[in-house]
Amino acid sequence: MTAAKFLSALALAALTACADTEPQYLLEPAPSKLRVNSVVRTVLVRTVSLPTYAADQKIAVQGEGGEVLASDFGLWADEPERATTLIISRNLNTMTSARVAPEPWPLPEPPKGVIDIRIETFIATQSDTFRMSGQYFMGSETPDPIENFDDPDAPPKIVPAPLSDKARVFDIVVALPVKTAAAIAAAQATALTTLSEQIARDMASR
Repeated sequence: MTAAKFLSALALAALTACADTEPQYLLEPAPSKLRVNSVVRTVLVRTVSLPTYAADQKIAVQGEGGEVLASDFGLWADEPERATTLIISRNLNTMTSARVAPEPWPLPEPPKGVIDIRIETFIATQSDTFRMSGQYFMGSETPDPIENFDDPDAPPKIVPAPLSDKARVFDIVVALPVKTAAAIAAAQATALTTLSEQIARDMASR
């Protein structure tokens, strides 16, 4: 082994050892008392889209000048996009009458509705808050027209989609008195519950 390769191997080993000793933090769901009846029985939640800095396992924060920094708090214990998607799916299962699951769809009956969430801002800010903003979209396929076999001359009956198309913008801010990993995780969970409640209410209306 050359000296350069030996030094590279040592550097990689040092980085791996450092990563192994960094604390890891879970993102736990925050409770909600909301309960609504969904207009569809089954709903798919697509994998939540996060900004690059938020999708990293390193916990990111906003600096005093507004710059995004990788903190020295530690790591998220799960992939952030996976964890965020699972929490929203879990929240909607609890808050609504629908059977809600993330992709890939795990149930035999195909989903009647689809929810697509795209988060643009997901960070502990320099103003002692946690901010989550973005957009979500939902809808379902329009059923085929119903033919009137008793009257062949009658036009087919147009049936509306069970869950009408919706496009919503959200901007949720949660107070963050201390900027620690545990506080950021709790604020994230609160923001995700607030977003889930907004989506659940949309699932209950046509």
